[in-house]
Amino acid sequence: MTTSPAIVPAARRGLFTADRDRRLRPGTPDRPWELWLTGPDTLLPMPDLATALMAAAEHNALAADLDDHAPLQPAGHALVLTHGYAWRREGAARPGAGAAVPSLCWTARCSVCGEAPEDEFVPHHAGPDAAAGDAVENHGWHRLPDGRLDCGCNNTAHAEARARATVQDNDHDPDPDQLALAAGARPIDPNSPASICP
Repeated sequence: MTTSPAIVPAARRGLFTADRDRRLRPGTPDRPWELWLTGPDTLLPMPDLATALMAAAEHNALAADLDDHAPLQPAGHALVLTHGYAWRREGAARPGAGAAVPSLCWTARCSVCGEAPEDEFVPHHAGPDAAAGDAVENHGWHRLPDGRLDCGCNNTAHAEARARATVQDNDHDPDPDQLALAAGARPIDPNSPASICP
């Protein structure tokens, strides 16, 4: 394992300079891929770019987790090097990729407890109907008669919300074309002999 000379933080801007003559070269020229750990100033040989990128991502995630924002804590980062220079992707990551643009995404939530559907990743949908449909179809949630979502928890708050939604759904004004029964009258039983026409 070899180490590179210490570089002052202000000079790190030269790592990605477009002019090759002015770029800093903290790594080993004859190694195609290396991982430079800036905190301990250590160079680790890597077999290929994919391995170097994964190792850098793991190291940087761990460093971010351990960072307690103390003023004297050294900042350590992992940087992928190719032939001693900082590696940078040439061109866009995919066709049409350029400047990032914001995108509005929707995620379902329970109208009672506010929980989102449990998933490995937070699901994002193009609209509220798609988010609600995903929660009902793929997560076993219920759509209440008033359109709200219920995650199906079996506790008092959820049971009361379901009961209120059901009562509100059935509590409606009678149809104006419907005839009212006279006081004391009973509905006719269609199976009784008196109601059968001759």
